Amino acid sequence: MSHDERTAPGQVVWILGATLLVAAGLRGYRLGQWSFWYDEVVTIRLALAESPSALLDRLAQIDATRAPLHPMLLEGWVTIFGASEASARASSLLCGLATVGFVFAIGRAAFDARAGLWAAWLAVWSPVLIVYSREARMYAWLVVVTCLEWRMLLGTGRLTATGAIAYVVGLAALGYSHPLGLLMMTTLGLASLIGVRERFGSWARWLAIHAVPAAIVAPWIPRYLDHPPEFLSGPLPWRFLLGTPIGFLGGNFATLAGLVVLIAWGIGRCESSSGRSRASVSLLLWLIVPPSTLYLYSRAFQPIFGPARYTVFSAPAFLILVGLGLSRLPSIVRYPIAVGLTALAASGLWAQAYDPTIRADWRGFAGDLAARSDGPALVIVTPPGPGRNVEAETARYYLPAGVDTIGLDEATADRLEGFAAVYLTVGTRQGIPVAEVPERIGPYWFRADRTYPGLITFRAEHRPPRVGLRGRSGLRGRDGLGDGFQDREHHRGEVALEGGSRVAEGLAGRRADLKAPLLHFRRDRAQAERFDQAEGPLDLRVLGDVVSLVRAYFIGADGRGAGPVGRPVSTGGPDPERRLDRDAGEVGCDCQPRHHGPSSPAPCDGF
Repeated sequence: MSHDERTAPGQVVWILGATLLVAAGLRGYRLGQWSFWYDEVVTIRLALAESPSALLDRLAQIDATRAPLHPMLLEGWVTIFGASEASARASSLLCGLATVGFVFAIGRAAFDARAGLWAAWLAVWSPVLIVYSREARMYAWLVVVTCLEWRMLLGTGRLTATGAIAYVVGLAALGYSHPLGLLMMTTLGLASLIGVRERFGSWARWLAIHAVPAAIVAPWIPRYLDHPPEFLSGPLPWRFLLGTPIGFLGGNFATLAGLVVLIAWGIGRCESSSGRSRASVSLLLWLIVPPSTLYLYSRAFQPIFGPARYTVFSAPAFLILVGLGLSRLPSIVRYPIAVGLTALAASGLWAQAYDPTIRADWRGFAGDLAARSDGPALVIVTPPGPGRNVEAETARYYLPAGVDTIGLDEATADRLEGFAAVYLTVGTRQGIPVAEVPERIGPYWFRADRTYPGLITFRAEHRPPRVGLRGRSGLRGRDGLGDGFQDREHHRGEVALEGGSRVAEGLAGRRADLKAPLLHFRRDRAQAERFDQAEGPLDLRVLGDVVSLVRAYFIGADGRGAGPVGRPVSTGGPDPERRLDRDAGEVGCDCQPRHHGPSSPAPCDGF
């Protein structure tokens, strides 16, 4: 089909309807399965404030964005629908669906229905749009308001009085939704300079329409700037800016280069008209100006550029331009490329959006803790990395009343006294702890208790675990090491290994420059293996079919564990937020830094 062919109105309706159904399925799949992560807990605590004034007071205390609009809207939402994970995230899901619809509307207004439909289809599968449509944060809201503003700006004819009022309200909403909304306000003002008389009628009207929202937002701007950021990414090279669009569909720089060629093809094949030329330039400004401005700000002042959430509102522009390029290709080329782009975006969705280990399952642990009825309990939360222990705040949100929660840095022998049960928690990636678990705290020794998605718990005892093992069957849902291992006599020079299910026959390799022997694993009933050089260092990288290796211990002369031989080793793999967020590795872009594990998102925003 040539690009001159038109799609019948009836076809547009059912194609768009089917597209929205797919979008709803991808965004709604197991929406409430995962616990909130730290940033979502911040938002929910704001939405559960007793009044708007209490919300504003709490906003200055716990949310580094200081953006009030989304929490206020969510406050009304949770009052009606509840504050469960599924209910709170459903508001973002609806924003995500509206974004898909607006992407179609912008593509059709700027070019034609065929370009709009292809852009909407790409928006359905965009990993970054899916991820933030499944979080109870302001980013899906920020994206949909951005799209609404661009749809009004890229319309044809003079902006009516009603349209002008809606445009002003939308600009003000951007400014109160997030500090980055100020960047989008500026970009919209810059793009509106193209064809001022055609769209606004006169320069005076243009100035009034843009001055009013600026005056409305101005009193709040000092609150965005009166505090240091909670998260700094560090200075990043230019390739991180250039690679920003990779997260919008996936792939790498080679993929991005091909999509840039496709965009250029689409713009070049557009029918020559002032409206479409203005639309093409405006979309390019939308795509380029906000990330570039943020990057330059990071280079000059505070290095906050990096997380995908800071550039997600530019994703629709990229998808519309790619959709334009697809719509201008011959069908024999268009459909294979479209299938390939869909598969590319879909290939990363599990790791970025659906993997249950992305977040620590504090809700599951809290439910089990409440059911145990052990009496007064203390939960020690291991920080996922340097900096503020945000996981402790997430744990406090979920853990039952009467359960004290402290960070690992606060845990002393005296602090652990007086509790019926003491637990230590640590986040995991692919079943492996992301932080080192202490052997003991004073007279308290820790043994493995239970595992949850993204989380493992240890329980304190007043005696050391037998034979230096972290609990024979404490890992819920995993095979233990076998009763024979617990009961047999142990000798100096042995290593006790605690592994996951299906402990396979394989090797824990050693580096070539280390004189360490090889250790053998036994399937199902693993036993410690002797080795000749008791003092030799071990590199515990599993080369077989081993799901996880939690810890290894050297057995001393007295038969007790003398401490870990080595730290747990991550097996690598995708690091979504995330993540993710998940926010360190970031969705889709193979050039983003990975500062945090999936159960340990970056602190709440960078402003």
